[in-house]
Amino acid sequence: MDRLRRLGDILQAFDAYDVFEYYKLNGASALQFLIIDLGFVTNELNFDLDTNLDIKKVNELRNIVNRELPKILQQKNFSLDVKHTQLTGRIDSYAIIDNTTKHEYKLNFNYLNRVHVLNPEYFARKDNQFEDLHIYALSTLENYAKFFVEIFEGKPFINVLDHVIASNKIMPQQYPFIKKMVLFYIAISDMKQQINLDLMPLKLKTLLNFNENDLLFLDKVNQGVLDIPMILPPTMASKLDNHPKVKLMRQ
Repeated sequence: MDRLRRLGDILQAFDAYDVFEYYKLNGASALQFLIIDLGFVTNELNFDLDTNLDIKKVNELRNIVNRELPKILQQKNFSLDVKHTQLTGRIDSYAIIDNTTKHEYKLNFNYLNRVHVLNPEYFARKDNQFEDLHIYALSTLENYAKFFVEIFEGKPFINVLDHVIASNKIMPQQYPFIKKMVLFYIAISDMKQQINLDLMPLKLKTLLNFNENDLLFLDKVNQGVLDIPMILPPTMASKLDNHPKVKLMRQ
């Protein structure tokens, strides 16, 4: 059975529960649904909670997901692997097993990435593979930015990158703004100390074309200074000041 279709079964099950409208699929896990000819990329579904609700309401949403998820998975013939599931409150990572094929998957819910550069979007996919799949995800450009950062963090997505570049999925005029989002997501990455831009794929290095100001921004980040207006317009920078990880970095 097609693994992407099985992941789609989970998204279809989520569609019956209003709570999951707050959770936005992102990065490579989103692109494998949004780029029709891409196919299966990763066995993970990564979700950011996107909301300006107070922390009490955030915890209420989290409790609903924790309570309902095992029942939802059971509806689609998945089971929860409790031994390999980790719930931290920052990122809740559920290990699940397809009872039919015994393939293993992960559902990751990030509770700190609650603010995003662009507004999330709603997508619908109807084709030979999916009859009517509803996808709540980050904007396409922001998903590309997060996908690039996943590569910087060591995820094995080089073949996917080659496909995206070769098929001209991104227009040349979109790369400069995507780069700005890449810089922001590097800055708040939990793995930013391990990211080495000199080791990035040459194709991606050419497309993003980091300049002196970009490198200065990252140097300041390494010194503990997050100066978002260096890379993004004032309105966007002001919005990101409310990002929980930004607030933590500035404490």
